[in-house]
Amino acid sequence: MELNRRKFLTTSLMYAAILAMSKTAEANATVRKASKLVERILQGQEQPIHVIWIQGQTCSGDSVALLNAVEPSIVDVLIGQVKGVPPVELNYHPTLMAQWGVDHLEGPEGPTAQAWDANRILEEAARGAYDPFVLIVEGSVPTEDQAKAAGGFFCTVGEKDGEEYYFEDWLKKLAQRAAAVVAIGTCATYGGIPAGTPNPTGSRGVYDVLGRDWKSALGLPVINVPGCPAAGDWQVKTIAHLLLTVKGLLPPPELDEFNRPTFLYGETVHETCSRGVYFGLGEFSKEYGAPFCMYALGCKGPIVHCPLNKTGYVEGVGMCTEYGSPCIGCTEPDFPDEPLAPFLKELPTFLLPPETPTPVAAPASKGAAVAGAVVGAIAAGSLVYAATKKGSSGEGETSE
Repeated sequence: MELNRRKFLTTSLMYAAILAMSKTAEANATVRKASKLVERILQGQEQPIHVIWIQGQTCSGDSVALLNAVEPSIVDVLIGQVKGVPPVELNYHPTLMAQWGVDHLEGPEGPTAQAWDANRILEEAARGAYDPFVLIVEGSVPTEDQAKAAGGFFCTVGEKDGEEYYFEDWLKKLAQRAAAVVAIGTCATYGGIPAGTPNPTGSRGVYDVLGRDWKSALGLPVINVPGCPAAGDWQVKTIAHLLLTVKGLLPPPELDEFNRPTFLYGETVHETCSRGVYFGLGEFSKEYGAPFCMYALGCKGPIVHCPLNKTGYVEGVGMCTEYGSPCIGCTEPDFPDEPLAPFLKELPTFLLPPETPTPVAAPASKGAAVAGAVVGAIAAGSLVYAATKKGSSGEGETSE
């Protein structure tokens, strides 16, 4: 079989990804199976995996972030330029639906209202027309009871013949058939800003709606990829892993207690921050622009799990603490409420993880007073900070 440069590189990258993620005794069998899959893909014989992407209460920031993914870009994926990975067909996305564009307008049905009825795709997906498909959810899920009682609604995905397609109802319908369900962004994962106190719409995350013990058609729980918004590359890496899982090439990604992939969210911002050394030295920035630890300016990095310092936001660039901003904890279940709020207020020291290094005393000119306070609080406190997190008890995470 003849390979051009693009096919050679993408095929090599696929093998590298398989080898990197297959840390099991069955790695050799996985590679052998992958070899057959790669050959089918390159010969155009592999059937696509379908993606249904629905949006609830969201600013669409995660969709915008997805457009900034670079390795590969979402455009390359959707127009079929990435030949060395399982083919993907984006069947439904409220703002990215190529099949409903100019080509469709010029088709035999013409620009009729019926031809443009995107609800038809959701109906077909619920009946199994796109199996196997991955359901991606962006945005929080409101509780409609109060709105219905007042004669209205909070969030729909459309309407047909005067009937509203409530977001929560269609989330549940589609989840029944999905091979995997991925919640993208903090609103979809934990409720996010819409669920912040006083939570007027009763917003929740997807895994609170479906249930913490819910399983997809492949036996997978809801996979959470939080961030406000989640970086495009985090989204692509998680979805790529799940595509290989759907194909039977990889085991499901390992998840933490909040269903986040540990290969992305396994470390805290504090652990990966280049300014972290200053925390141990007791050197704290007291004003923006100073090069020291941002703890005294409200950084929540010690209790926040986020890969941003390792991955950057776009092409390895863009990291909150690296560029002098405190981490506000947007990947955590509590966001935007306490203990992450107020965003620019110093984190209560009794919430610091017990394993956080105790800062040593520093000269007065370098923040001895702040360092001394941190030392005293850490020495006196042994509470496990995770117990304060929303949802750690297994109950709902709505901040009402």
